[in-house]
Amino acid sequence: MERKIWIGIGILAAVLLILSFFIFLYRPAPTREQLLKKFEEFKGKSQEMKEMGYNVTKAEEFAMEARNFFEEGDYKKAEELLKEAFKALEKAKIYIPEEVKEEARVKLSQVKVAALYERVTDGIYYLNRSVDDVINLLKAIKTDFIFRGWWRWYPIPESSDEKPNFFTQDEMEEAIKIGYTYKHLQQAVSEIKEEMPDTIFCGAIPAQRLNVKERNPLTGEEFTEEVVEEMALDPSKWGFEVSKEELQKRLQRLFGLKKGYFPDITNPMYQKLLLSWAKKQIDCGVDAIWIDMLFGQARILEKISGDAHHPAVRESYKAASKIVNEIHAYGYQKYGKYIYVGTWWNFVEFPYSPPDIDFVTISPSPNEIKKGCDKNMCGNKINEIKKKLANTPIFIFIDWGGDYGPLTVFSQELSKEEQQKMLKKINNFSQREGIIFIYPLHGGWMGNNAEILSYGKFKVYDSLAPEFETYETIKQLALIRSDL
Repeated sequence: MERKIWIGIGILAAVLLILSFFIFLYRPAPTREQLLKKFEEFKGKSQEMKEMGYNVTKAEEFAMEARNFFEEGDYKKAEELLKEAFKALEKAKIYIPEEVKEEARVKLSQVKVAALYERVTDGIYYLNRSVDDVINLLKAIKTDFIFRGWWRWYPIPESSDEKPNFFTQDEMEEAIKIGYTYKHLQQAVSEIKEEMPDTIFCGAIPAQRLNVKERNPLTGEEFTEEVVEEMALDPSKWGFEVSKEELQKRLQRLFGLKKGYFPDITNPMYQKLLLSWAKKQIDCGVDAIWIDMLFGQARILEKISGDAHHPAVRESYKAASKIVNEIHAYGYQKYGKYIYVGTWWNFVEFPYSPPDIDFVTISPSPNEIKKGCDKNMCGNKINEIKKKLANTPIFIFIDWGGDYGPLTVFSQELSKEEQQKMLKKINNFSQREGIIFIYPLHGGWMGNNAEILSYGKFKVYDSLAPEFETYETIKQLALIRSDL
């Protein structure tokens, strides 16, 4: 009986194998129009990658063979070779000389004083503070690294001269009032570099937000809400039962995405848009890009699936890692410059090879700020990071977000004296652990419900505001650190 069963299984397997062979052999050939579309797609992608410095020679060889078979009318063979050409593009890498990368990373490892100043141009509205004033504040504490000196949350006009079109008249007036144009950024970075040529200027972009209307600042391409919505994360793409609408509503509440969507980092259209925000800042002169929630999608899908090895998680992780490589490639190919890329530390928790990241950030929790602890701050994060990223610099800063972030507790629940003590505790902790404390000079949302406001007006933290007066403490700590 058992023998008959095995014979039956063998016959079935043979039949399936033969059937598969015939399906493969006699599958319908692609049409001429379909192949022409694929050739055009390959041409655009390979040209874009070539301009960024990627070696696409192997891919182009496959494409050339495919074209020859196409001209001979062998569409099946042409299709097979085109597939190989696209695979070769995926494997293509830009060559950045190791000595260039090593020299850049040595410089980053030598940073002693880092300061958070978000944004270096907003003083014209908030504080009647010019870029020269900002430079003087930064120079006074011997700043080596300006963190989040520019932050992109909403679409940014090119300059004050841009005519209302994509932006309304009110949006243009608001952007000009708060120094929120790329021209403002370019001029500010130029002035800072003139006075502080060795200081690393770090811009920042979010990987967790798509506005209802978007624009690529490099190409000028505009996206309506309908198109933007197509780039939003949809868990059903991987067969999850959670609907796109349900997940988006949940994430909008969680991350405060008013009039916005949580994007899908595996979507090629969104990848190009996200990269355009980073590239534009690089064009304006920044030396580093920090990406907020770069691996957020992988974490969200891991929570939904309960499996860190799920294809949705793996694909999201891979797509996020690719963004890091693309930014490195763009900076070196276009400017011969190594652009640093940083993000939050928690990607080390995934069972995958780490991305080619240059630095990571951590933050004390609201509860740690409230209790004033400095012994085991940030739990075991430091050990986890060092275990997986042995030589990668770690920066700690007081983060914000929502109405009860670390900065909210720091600014709203601690007195001036307690804030000064907390700064000293974080500073001591960072020195003990061999990491860098990013001093909170200016910037960070204190929460919609904040009552203690900078200069009695603004919900943005400022260390010189009479309500806080932490700048002198920061200066004292920074100068000691600078002399170490």
